[in-house]
Amino acid sequence: MFYIQPSMSLYQHQLFTLDLNKVIAVYQNEDESAVTIRTDDQRKIEVATDSPEAADQLLNDFASQWEAAVGALFRHGKHVFLPAAIYSIQAEGDEVYIYFRDHSVSFAVDDSEQALALLAELTQRWQMVIGQTT
Repeated sequence: MFYIQPSMSLYQHQLFTLDLNKVIAVYQNEDESAVTIRTDDQRKIEVATDSPEAADQLLNDFASQWEAAVGALFRHGKHVFLPAAIYSIQAEGDEVYIYFRDHSVSFAVDDSEQALALLAELTQRWQMVIGQTT
Protein backbone atom coordinates (compact mmCIF):
# COMPACT_ATOMS: atom_id res chain seq x y z
CA MET A 1 0.00 0.00 0.00
CA PHE A 2 1.30 3.46 -0.92
CA TYR A 3 0.73 6.59 1.07
CA ILE A 4 1.00 9.94 -0.64
CA GLN A 5 2.30 12.63 1.66
CA PRO A 6 0.18 15.76 1.14
CA SER A 7 2.08 18.98 0.71
CA MET A 8 2.14 21.29 3.69
CA SER A 9 -0.55 23.59 2.40
CA LEU A 10 -2.08 24.74 5.68
CA TYR A 11 -0.89 27.81 7.51
CA GLN A 12 -1.63 27.63 11.21
CA HIS A 13 -1.87 30.82 13.21
CA GLN A 14 -3.05 31.00 16.80
CA LEU A 15 -6.36 32.53 15.61
CA PHE A 16 -6.98 30.70 12.32
CA THR A 17 -5.88 27.98 9.91
CA LEU A 18 -5.72 28.84 6.22
CA ASP A 19 -5.31 26.79 3.05
CA LEU A 20 -2.27 28.31 1.34
CA ASN A 21 -3.57 27.11 -2.04
CA LYS A 22 -6.40 29.66 -1.71
CA VAL A 23 -4.20 32.69 -0.99
CA ILE A 24 -3.63 35.20 -3.79
CA ALA A 25 -1.85 38.03 -1.94
CA VAL A 26 -0.27 38.99 1.37
CA TYR A 27 1.09 42.40 2.23
CA GLN A 28 2.04 44.90 4.88
CA ASN A 29 1.27 48.56 4.33
CA GLU A 30 4.23 50.81 5.16
CA ASP A 31 4.92 51.18 8.88
CA GLU A 32 1.71 49.37 9.90
CA SER A 33 1.72 46.66 12.51
CA ALA A 34 -0.66 44.39 10.59
CA VAL A 35 -0.45 41.98 7.68
CA THR A 36 -3.31 41.54 5.22
CA ILE A 37 -4.01 38.21 3.55
CA ARG A 38 -6.35 38.02 0.54
CA THR A 39 -7.87 34.78 -0.69
CA ASP A 40 -9.35 33.71 -4.00
CA ASP A 41 -12.90 33.90 -2.59
CA GLN A 42 -12.55 37.64 -1.87
CA ARG A 43 -11.81 37.23 1.84
CA LYS A 44 -9.52 39.71 3.50
CA ILE A 45 -7.86 38.63 6.73
CA GLU A 46 -6.01 41.27 8.74
CA VAL A 47 -3.56 39.94 11.29
CA ALA A 48 -2.49 42.47 13.92
CA THR A 49 0.95 42.28 15.51
CA ASP A 50 2.71 44.25 18.25
CA SER A 51 4.85 46.35 15.92
CA PRO A 52 5.72 47.01 12.27
CA GLU A 53 8.83 44.86 12.74
CA ALA A 54 6.71 41.94 14.01
CA ALA A 55 4.38 42.40 11.03
CA ASP A 56 7.38 42.30 8.68
CA GLN A 57 8.54 39.07 10.33
CA LEU A 58 5.04 37.56 10.02
CA LEU A 59 4.90 38.60 6.35
CA ASN A 60 8.24 36.93 5.62
CA ASP A 61 7.40 33.77 7.57
CA PHE A 62 4.01 33.49 5.88
CA ALA A 63 5.49 34.09 2.41
CA SER A 64 8.17 31.44 2.97
CA GLN A 65 5.62 28.83 3.99
CA TRP A 66 3.27 29.88 1.20
CA GLU A 67 6.05 29.64 -1.40
CA ALA A 68 7.02 26.18 -0.15
CA ALA A 69 3.42 25.07 -0.59
CA VAL A 70 2.54 26.62 -3.96
CA GLY A 71 5.81 27.45 -5.74
CA ALA A 72 7.36 30.70 -6.92
CA LEU A 73 5.66 33.92 -5.87
CA PHE A 74 5.74 37.47 -7.27
CA ARG A 75 7.15 40.05 -4.85
CA HIS A 76 7.26 43.82 -4.85
CA GLY A 77 8.21 45.71 -1.72
CA LYS A 78 6.12 44.42 1.16
CA HIS A 79 3.63 42.76 -1.20
CA VAL A 80 3.68 39.12 -2.24
CA PHE A 81 1.33 37.79 -4.93
CA LEU A 82 0.40 34.48 -6.50
CA PRO A 83 1.50 35.01 -10.12
CA ALA A 84 -1.40 33.02 -11.59
CA ALA A 85 -3.92 35.26 -9.78
CA ILE A 86 -2.71 38.43 -11.52
CA TYR A 87 -4.87 39.47 -14.46
CA SER A 88 -2.86 42.47 -15.61
CA ILE A 89 -0.37 45.14 -14.65
CA GLN A 90 -1.12 48.63 -15.94
CA ALA A 91 0.32 52.13 -15.70
CA GLU A 92 -2.18 54.95 -15.27
CA GLY A 93 -0.66 58.39 -14.81
CA ASP A 94 1.76 58.24 -11.90
CA GLU A 95 0.47 54.91 -10.54
CA VAL A 96 0.95 51.29 -11.46
CA TYR A 97 -1.88 48.87 -10.78
CA ILE A 98 -1.76 45.12 -10.36
CA TYR A 99 -5.24 43.78 -11.13
CA PHE A 100 -6.78 40.62 -9.79
CA ARG A 101 -10.24 39.27 -10.52
CA ASP A 102 -11.95 41.28 -7.78
CA HIS A 103 -9.52 43.95 -6.61
CA SER A 104 -6.36 45.80 -7.44
CA VAL A 105 -3.24 47.05 -5.71
CA SER A 106 -1.58 50.29 -6.74
CA PHE A 107 1.91 51.70 -6.34
CA ALA A 108 2.37 55.46 -6.65
CA VAL A 109 5.54 56.94 -8.15
CA ASP A 110 6.65 60.51 -8.84
CA ASP A 111 5.58 60.78 -12.48
CA SER A 112 4.27 58.92 -15.51
CA GLU A 113 7.78 58.10 -16.80
CA GLN A 114 8.60 56.34 -13.54
CA ALA A 115 5.25 54.54 -13.77
CA LEU A 116 6.15 53.22 -17.22
CA ALA A 117 9.57 52.12 -15.96
CA LEU A 118 7.97 50.35 -12.99
CA LEU A 119 5.43 48.72 -15.32
CA ALA A 120 8.27 47.39 -17.48
CA GLU A 121 10.16 46.11 -14.42
CA LEU A 122 7.12 44.42 -12.87
CA THR A 123 6.09 42.89 -16.19
CA GLN A 124 9.56 41.43 -16.69
CA ARG A 125 9.63 40.02 -13.15
CA TRP A 126 6.09 38.62 -13.57
CA GLN A 127 7.18 36.84 -16.76
CA MET A 128 10.21 35.38 -15.00
CA VAL A 129 8.12 34.07 -12.10
CA ILE A 130 5.51 32.59 -14.43
CA GLY A 131 8.36 30.82 -16.23
CA GLN A 132 9.50 29.33 -12.91
CA THR A 133 6.04 28.01 -12.06
CA THR A 134 5.30 26.30 -15.36
